[in-house]
Order: sequence, then structure tokens, then C-alpha cells
Amino acid sequence: MATSPSNDSRATSGWAISASRAWAPGAWASRSAGHGRPADGRLRLLAAAEQLFATRGLEVANRDIVTTAGQHNQSAITYHFASRAGLIDAVRERHETPIAQHRQHLVARLPEPGDRTTRQLVEAQIQPLAAEMLRCAPSYWARLTELLLVDEPLRFGRGIGPSPHPGPQQQADSIQSDLLDLMVAHLSHLPESEAVDRVALTVRFLNSGLARWEHDSEIGVDDVVPLASFTLVLTDLAVVMLDAPTSAEL
Repeated sequence: MATSPSNDSRATSGWAISASRAWAPGAWASRSAGHGRPADGRLRLLAAAEQLFATRGLEVANRDIVTTAGQHNQSAITYHFASRAGLIDAVRERHETPIAQHRQHLVARLPEPGDRTTRQLVEAQIQPLAAEMLRCAPSYWARLTELLLVDEPLRFGRGIGPSPHPGPQQQADSIQSDLLDLMVAHLSHLPESEAVDRVALTVRFLNSGLARWEHDSEIGVDDVVPLASFTLVLTDLAVVMLDAPTSAEL
């Protein structure tokens, strides 16, 4: 039976969100420092692409991205990112690198397997995402992530092997994969196949919830609660989803 979060847990949640905001901007800013106007144009393309992808879909035309970014050269995407795929990868890296750093920090602080709780594992998944949304407000990242997951299999992100040419994206994927494996191992009351599915469904649920909050916040829905409070609600629900007894015969 899931229990209500303690005051210490809620305080830890607030600390984790605040702490991530301190290190994440520098990690990204260092990539653009010292490059002058080309770096500025690159950042504007990244911001425009993320916003348009999140609000209009991944099929938005390159010319619309270039125009929204205030660029006059229609080959600006090719110049800065080599291709449209390179642009999408750069948008992902912009967020997934600080998210992975934050997540790795939380995983390193987890108690030993016999002492850790489902809630601690869920917090390691959701807190870095919420923190990145706060850092980048107004955020489009949760909605874009939801679109990027549409064509992924349900059991995404597990069992990622080492890359021969590791980079930020491979490292982020590996950190996510390690956390998902910890969550599956923690659900010892379930058959492994069901544990894998529950973890995958829970990750999707958390991301979809954040994407809805992001949308409602952007359009100014009157009763939108602060993101920190909404994150606690999602965490409560995710813990119940993972800890519920099984009724399936697999």
C-alpha cells in the first residue's frame, strides 16, 4: 500500500528542483560561449524549432523554423546542424544533458536496494524533468518529448549497450536505462514482464502529465497549480501505479 509522502520527502523534492536549476544553465551555455553571432543564431534556431515542434508537430516546415528564428538564410539549419535530424538531436541534447546530470545525481543518492522506496525511484525519474521545465520557462520540452515517444516501443530505453563513440546523448540514454532497470528490479512483487510494462507505462504517464501541465500553463488556464505541487501529485499517482498488486496471469 502506498503511503503519503513525508514532509522530508516533499522538502527533498523542492531541494532537488532548485538544485538542478543551479548547474544546468552553465552546462549548456559553455557550448556556445565565445562564438559570437553564429552561436546566437544557432540558439535562436534551437528555440524556434523546439517551440514549433511542440506546438505544431514534428512535420513543421524548415522555412517556418528559420523565419521564426529571425534568420534570413533558408540554409541556416544545414549550416548550423548539417540536417533536420541534426537539429532535432541538438534540441534533445540541450535538455537531456542537464536532465541526465540531475538524474545521475539523484540515483547516486539512493539508499541500498533493500532500503530504497518506490517513491525515491519515481522522484529520480520526474524531478529532473520538472526542474528542466522550470529552468527553461516557458517550457516546450515535455510536449516535444511526448511527440518523440510516439513512434518508440513501449519498453523503450532498457538494455542500451555501450556506444563505440559515446557522446552526451548516449550517456543520457544510458543513465535513463539504468534507472528503469532499478525500478524494474524494485518491483519484486510482480512478474518481471509485468514489472517492465508497468515501469514503461509509468514513465509515459509522468511525461504525459507534465506535457498537459505545460500546455495548460502556456495558454493560461485559470486553475493551473504550480509545477512543484503538480509534480507531487504525479509522483503520488505513479507510486500507486507501481506498487499495486498484480491481478494479471502472465
